[in-house]
Amino acid sequence: MRPAFVLVGGSRSQLGLLEQARALGHEVCVVDGAETAPLLAEAEIGIVRNFVEVDAVLEDLRAHEVEPVAVATMGSDQAVLPTARLAERLGLPGLPVRTAETVADKRKMRAAFEAAAVPTATGREVASADDAATAFEGPSVLKPVDGSAQRGVTEVRAPEEIPAAFERALAASRTGAVVLERYLEGDELTINGFLLDGEYFPMSITKRLLHPPPPLGVCIAHRYPSGLSEKRERELFDLAHRGSKAVGIETGPSYVQVREDFVIEVGARLGGGKDAELAKLVTGFDAVRANVLWALGELGAEDLHRGEAIATHGQVRFVVSPPGRIVRLDASPALTLDGVHEAGFYWREGMVLPPLTSGAERLGYLVLTAAGEDELDDLTDRALRALDVVIAVEQPVG
Repeated sequence: MRPAFVLVGGSRSQLGLLEQARALGHEVCVVDGAETAPLLAEAEIGIVRNFVEVDAVLEDLRAHEVEPVAVATMGSDQAVLPTARLAERLGLPGLPVRTAETVADKRKMRAAFEAAAVPTATGREVASADDAATAFEGPSVLKPVDGSAQRGVTEVRAPEEIPAAFERALAASRTGAVVLERYLEGDELTINGFLLDGEYFPMSITKRLLHPPPPLGVCIAHRYPSGLSEKRERELFDLAHRGSKAVGIETGPSYVQVREDFVIEVGARLGGGKDAELAKLVTGFDAVRANVLWALGELGAEDLHRGEAIATHGQVRFVVSPPGRIVRLDASPALTLDGVHEAGFYWREGMVLPPLTSGAERLGYLVLTAAGEDELDDLTDRALRALDVVIAVEQPVG
């Protein structure tokens, strides 16, 4: 048998886990259902299998003579529950399945928030467009109960907008269920932290800068610092802890989205938008390493303290583009700029980039740091211009 660190999901958002597991001396086995998943080719062992098929994944591991030493994922809500089930079946450390089931279903998550008196948007499941129209009482959001990356999420401000929004949410739901929630006003923030035996270790709070709708809620930048006072940040970290505890996270990463004093949702994972990588640069908190150690059963409190930050300001800036056939993608010119730490693309040359309807259609990303706001803005503009991107935009006929 071949000992290996099993990574559930092979997208570029998982790259940090792969690199950290390898840095700790482990071979990596990546499981993903898409043959084109980039990390399949980078891992020592690649298994092409839809990771939700847990029994089949276990059979594949045996067929490849893989002896899992850990199972982990980051970046995608869809992989959290399969990862928890795999860890349980293999007798390895991981998120309890009950907690994973709660964060994977917005109905269960809201019930958990309400039971713990965690402020969140009011709402309920709706069985049809007519049901949603009956429940509609003002600006609302229709979304799948089990969606991710803002797929199928639509803001509705008038009853006549409901039928189309309901169909979009239903189409994006794997379980065929939709919820209607009150639309929350205000700035959106991401609160990152890590828990160990119930103790909460704050990591970072970033502003979520959003693409103008439509689509709704698609993030185009995570920006640090938040601009909030220390007192306000302490209050928000406390809110994130309460939300994490409500859904059952005792040990593991916590990714919480809030507006004002309301929790939108809790992810029991590291963020998929390079949140952890940015946090390490601007706070010194190495959450990727902590995630790997947790999966290995080797995490201690000493691993959850901040190290030395290299900059006071930073952001992850996502790259968006009009749809069309991708002719050329080259991030190397941007990487020559001082302060650009990472630059890459989620898509590949030859693919057709669809219209932006969710976070899944973002073209790429930049991770940048600077000494101040103005310097960060200037660097971001120069880095975006430096990217060598050629997309053949299809022109409408007529």
